[in-house]
Amino acid sequence: MEEFRVLPGLPATGPWPEQFSASGHGAHREGIVVQFFPEGKPSWIGNFQPGWTEYSAVLPHPNGGSLVVIAGGQGYVIAPGERRLVAVFGGTLEVALAIPSLGVMVVGDGVRLEAVDASGLRWRSRRISWDGMRAVRVEGDEIKGEAWSVLDDCYYPFAVDVTTGTVDGGSYTGPPE
Repeated sequence: MEEFRVLPGLPATGPWPEQFSASGHGAHREGIVVQFFPEGKPSWIGNFQPGWTEYSAVLPHPNGGSLVVIAGGQGYVIAPGERRLVAVFGGTLEVALAIPSLGVMVVGDGVRLEAVDASGLRWRSRRISWDGMRAVRVEGDEIKGEAWSVLDDCYYPFAVDVTTGTVDGGSYTGPPE
């Protein structure tokens, strides 16, 4: 049985969806609508207000019990069986990758990446890009992609070690942040 399903919009009938907003604003506007199917419990619907990007996804949290809903760059950690918000993060996320074999989830905001495991933040990379990444993917024990350089008006390849967050390459050449 599926754990969740992203719906095309708010349902016209049935119980009112649970509302989730990082700021408390817009809580009754249609956002990213997800139906949850917790094992042994009735399904329910959540309406998640977006952040500041176009990126949305739903993926398993490394803790094995929660799900992560990313709505327009805003991250929500949800305990589906309890119909409860566990944590809010991000706001400008542009990528999320679940890596179950290593017990991590990696998220990125277009300039750096972070890995989260069941205990919390495992690592945060140095700044990789001036403003944007593309083609971000997992290859073996590395996350590879291309980082935008506003100075050169082009992309540069990068690789990040999934276990340590060590970065090779990228476009950012400014001072450490």
